[in-house]
Amino acid sequence: MEVHIILLLCLVGLAVLSDLASGRIPNGIIAAGLACGILYQIFTNGVVGIILYLGGIVLPILIFGLFFYFRMIGAGDIKLLCMAGGFLGPSGCFACVKWSIFIGGIISLSIMLHRHNMEERLLFFAEYVSQYARERQWRPYISGAKEEAKFCFSVPILLGILCQIGGSV
Repeated sequence: MEVHIILLLCLVGLAVLSDLASGRIPNGIIAAGLACGILYQIFTNGVVGIILYLGGIVLPILIFGLFFYFRMIGAGDIKLLCMAGGFLGPSGCFACVKWSIFIGGIISLSIMLHRHNMEERLLFFAEYVSQYARERQWRPYISGAKEEAKFCFSVPILLGILCQIGGSV
């Protein structure tokens, strides 16, 4: 396994541990990862590496920006994906995002089935969308959700990175 992949996995692993322990991903981990990502890209790809780096860090913002606006995903999760994108470039980041969404969906579905609250969660989402469509007034999605409805999306991100790396080997 290449050194940059090991470094990425170590940084993401630290972020996941912090997220699970405190519900937050420290900006220091993100900053270290972003710095390492651009250095990796420049040393590996030269000037083109800067373009790959920028594409990789912008992609998660474009994909999840609207979800963040409604507070359906946390800023730390998006920053974590941006950090991964800096290492992986746009195509690797896109694959990671797809895997993360897929795995996150499986985890969410499993949690709802285990807690027998799928109907409640779907009704909550439908009411949120309906209320926004009627009133056109922003309110954070998560503010009305019970604590048990939340889970750390950093876990599917880590698993998505692992799937992407496994698929590109």
